Amino acid sequence: MSRPKVVLLARINDGSKYPFLPVQIKKGRPEPADGVVIGYYLRYSQNGKRVVKPVGKSLDAAFVAFQNEELSQTRGRMGLASIGEHAPTNRVRIADVVHQYLEDLETSVRMGKKSKKTYEGYKKAVEAFRDHCGVEYLDQITGKVLKAHESFLFETIKKRKRGKKINTIATRFRNLSAFFSKQGIQMSKRNPKDSGLLDRSDTPREERKQNIDKYSEDEIVAMLSVANVDEADLIQTFLRTGARDEEVAHLKWTDVDFRRKQIVISEKPEYGWRPKDKESRTIPVEDGVLLTRLAARKERQAPASELIFPNSLDGPDSHLIQRFYKVIEKARANNFEFEGEIALHKFRRTYASMMIAHSDLQTVSALLGHSDINTTRRYLAPDFQKARIGSRTAFNGIGD
Repeated sequence: MSRPKVVLLARINDGSKYPFLPVQIKKGRPEPADGVVIGYYLRYSQNGKRVVKPVGKSLDAAFVAFQNEELSQTRGRMGLASIGEHAPTNRVRIADVVHQYLEDLETSVRMGKKSKKTYEGYKKAVEAFRDHCGVEYLDQITGKVLKAHESFLFETIKKRKRGKKINTIATRFRNLSAFFSKQGIQMSKRNPKDSGLLDRSDTPREERKQNIDKYSEDEIVAMLSVANVDEADLIQTFLRTGARDEEVAHLKWTDVDFRRKQIVISEKPEYGWRPKDKESRTIPVEDGVLLTRLAARKERQAPASELIFPNSLDGPDSHLIQRFYKVIEKARANNFEFEGEIALHKFRRTYASMMIAHSDLQTVSALLGHSDINTTRRYLAPDFQKARIGSRTAFNGIGD
């Protein structure tokens, strides 16, 4: 078989040199090259000279350029007019890159690099954009297209009982921005001279309350006063560990060290789950309240499970929030009024704000599993109870 007229090459960084390797094409699709790819190139002959032409870092875009160049070469051999120098040689369909992007994400999930929940979030965002953005090719995406997509999402996303539409849209756009970045497209301008598609002010953002929201002692007492023993176990676990909802859902009895008085948050490969940022951590629970409750829970758990809070199928319960809402409704039925948002994540802010009074910022950050200590700073809520006491005494020396 004669040597092909056009060859698609991947340039690899092997640590010392930058060799060109031919890209294998099987069943009409290019195979990703082994190693760190720094770019793709086409090699072909033109007017008796060898040409090596860069076609970007995206394998899909490079393959489109390869197909177009092959077509031009074929037309030339047949005596037909060339496609033309100014014809788009690397036009990429949005559907193709979405397909590849989701395949790559699925691989990351199988390897434990990404969670299923993360995958589902990205999948919703990119598939909705693919199906409803109104354009077919990446080079057709403009700020106007993105604004129209925002309007589409606002009209079609159903408002949940809890939460705001704008926050859902902001999350979709954040996921889209990550997808665009993989394609070499910048969504938001960081400054006026940037080449982003949208001004920063036009990019959907979450409506966030100032991060001062935590449960007061009165609110926690109200919850516990109406909770049954299982619900109280759940509330105390969130309160005294500051763990995320997925972390509590995947807690196993082997994670509880009754002798050392600590709980370990660690990955659970059997459930395809890893903690955020892939980091395990140890949480001391020294006061004895939680460990006493958990010991009693283990005794009465029937049938026995390896999980502390299993669902009805003996798997991790992804709906712990529903158990918590039942407690809140019972407290409200007793005419207790809660301030602010009702969420399991709010226990993390409560834990952080209570622990900082007896520890330091770096330690609290490690206990929460934050990779950035500045994230922990945003979790620390002002203590308004102390502020009220202060307001009654601070200005006593000043007259009417």
